[in-house]
Amino acid sequence: MVKRKLKVFATTWHVMHFHDLFNALSDVADFYLVDNIWRSWRRKEYLAARPIPENVKFVPYYEPGVYDFAILNIDQQCVNQKLGKSIVFQELHEQIKDIPQVIINHGSPVYPEFLMTQEMTKPQAEDECKRIIKEMVGDNIMVVNSYQAASDKEWGWGNPIIHGLDVDEWLDLPKEPRIFTALSPAGCEEYYNRDCLNEVTRKLEQNYGYHLYWAKMNVKTDGSFEDYKEFLGRSLIYIDVSTRTPMNRARTEAMLSGACVVQVKGAHDLDRFAEDKKNIILVDNSPEMIADVLADLIENQYEEACIIGQCGKTMAREKFNRKRYAEDWIDLITNKVGIKI
Repeated sequence: MVKRKLKVFATTWHVMHFHDLFNALSDVADFYLVDNIWRSWRRKEYLAARPIPENVKFVPYYEPGVYDFAILNIDQQCVNQKLGKSIVFQELHEQIKDIPQVIINHGSPVYPEFLMTQEMTKPQAEDECKRIIKEMVGDNIMVVNSYQAASDKEWGWGNPIIHGLDVDEWLDLPKEPRIFTALSPAGCEEYYNRDCLNEVTRKLEQNYGYHLYWAKMNVKTDGSFEDYKEFLGRSLIYIDVSTRTPMNRARTEAMLSGACVVQVKGAHDLDRFAEDKKNIILVDNSPEMIADVLADLIENQYEEACIIGQCGKTMAREKFNRKRYAEDWIDLITNKVGIKI
């Protein structure tokens, strides 16, 4: 049994994901982020998005014999071996031989923009993505961010660990009648179902005169963590159209902020937490229908939206908290990595 704090070597990925992970394991682990891909401007970017936890240190390179295990990162885009994140993964994956590797797979096998040829169907492109990623991961432990991601609907293997946040960190403020999303603004169009959201944006403006507030697109929410929490905390509605992205963190942040979440049906793990018209509103993947629902909430159902937002907040506090997240990671470290804490 390890009676000291673990030393975990890590590469960075989504700042928000690692903010939660580092803090969740602050009592049992220190994290050492490789600095050769984290120049000073990246540290500033991190600080703008989330405060750097005290158990995080920066190191210039990987040093054998120092760490207990490593956390590396991957997603479907890493099948493109020329991408920077693919190169970082491959170099460190090949270099680290003395300790176990835990590989977090943040995506699902949806990358037709790169993989699909004229002779390929979409299912065939997804099968090819699974094959390449399986080859890259090898026999190492792979963590995925939803149960569906581990199922045959997506990768077909993996250890699900669902995010867990500091539930008291989020601001539930008086709600302004506006619609907000933090969906990634570019890249992986099909993965994010972005064409749908673009059409929703047009229909809201053309048919109702309403504006969709889109993080990093038409509203500045990345100046600081407080800016983001403030804007989210005052938003009545949060819209998420993605169905293939594992357990979106921004959607949970919206729930913890008391927003009424409108979600396209078919998203990962909805059967584990979503109750339609009670703690969330589920809609078909139809831009016109989504725009109609959003406009109706603004015009006719403000109070109902607030009630759904509060029910979503209660559910999210119970299911997506940092205590449960830490327990899931400690269980993985103990029973899969083989380090008793």
